[in-house]
Amino acid sequence: MPSYEDLEARIIDTGECTVCGACILACPSFHVKFTDGRPKRLKRSVDCVGCSICYDACYVLRHSLIKDIEGSVIGRGKRESTGSFRRATLARTQDVGIAGTCQDGGIVSTLLLYALDSGVIDGALVVGRDGWVPVERIAKTREDILSAAGTKYGVVPVLRALRAAVVDHGMSNVCVVGSPCHIQSIRYLKYKGLPLASSVSLAVGLFCRENYEYAGIAEKARAYGLDMEMVKRLDVRDTFEIYSDGRKVSLDITEVKSCVPRHCLVCQDFAAELADIAVGSDISNRGWCTVIIRTEEGDGIFAGMEQRGLVETRSMEDLCGIEEIAHRKKEKGKQTGQIFRLSEEGLDASEIASKLGIAEERVSHRLERATDRET
Repeated sequence: MPSYEDLEARIIDTGECTVCGACILACPSFHVKFTDGRPKRLKRSVDCVGCSICYDACYVLRHSLIKDIEGSVIGRGKRESTGSFRRATLARTQDVGIAGTCQDGGIVSTLLLYALDSGVIDGALVVGRDGWVPVERIAKTREDILSAAGTKYGVVPVLRALRAAVVDHGMSNVCVVGSPCHIQSIRYLKYKGLPLASSVSLAVGLFCRENYEYAGIAEKARAYGLDMEMVKRLDVRDTFEIYSDGRKVSLDITEVKSCVPRHCLVCQDFAAELADIAVGSDISNRGWCTVIIRTEEGDGIFAGMEQRGLVETRSMEDLCGIEEIAHRKKEKGKQTGQIFRLSEEGLDASEIASKLGIAEERVSHRLERATDRET
């Protein structure tokens, strides 16, 4: 029977762990903690003997199930690089209070407040922040939701808060808001039948090109003379943008590549393909959100928002820009995974490049980034 030691050896120590929080949530005896930025069992207990619950909770070990999960949740209709969906639109909030606090179109905050007010959910797991360090939060009020608005960067075990939401706060209809990795994880836990996961009734996914480790971003900011305590906003467009006390510093994306966690290098999901509703920003439509509605539940909620006049929408001519980003991420993740596997088989960069038909420089760069993340 696989154990925590197997989970640690295969996923956590290799950098494949997405830090979704599932193994922390699933451990019935609270032995798996979030320590130094990753899951860790600090001490082996007699409870761990013959127990495989944390191992069984890891979706990363079971990517082969994703298509089955997608089929059961969303269906097997026409599929693009952004995943299967019912409709897509541009949208922005009509709530002045939300517009004043949100980063782009304010759709996630508006959606959560509508779902909460209408009784669709009784709370949400969101990513708040301590300074600019991202942390998981349980949101049950308007103030909770608005305080979590805006983009943060860093790995966050969002799902570990689900136990407290259900057990301590008595929530039975929870919305999970997270990156594609969080959404894949909660869908797997529901598919597997973890009792706590049955309390999740809505999944809202955020577009994600790649994440960045907070400590690395803070170090980059300090190098430009910025104090993270004074930072007002972080954003990624064509550059990584830091807004601080009247200043805007734009870092070339290559400058922050060293801050990207290893698991992001092989990720192939840009647009949260298993979410009920996926939301992100578009370079060409500042102040608006791109909203991709995937499920019947998601469609019903968004339609309710439209009927109440809570959002302004406009049609999208096409999804070409989003599709292009999603396609590039899929191809890059697939290729990087091949590079890692061939490297583990003992091939050097030159041999890998020859086998895959790509430049040796690209192979070396990917391997260097992976090594940087492990150290």
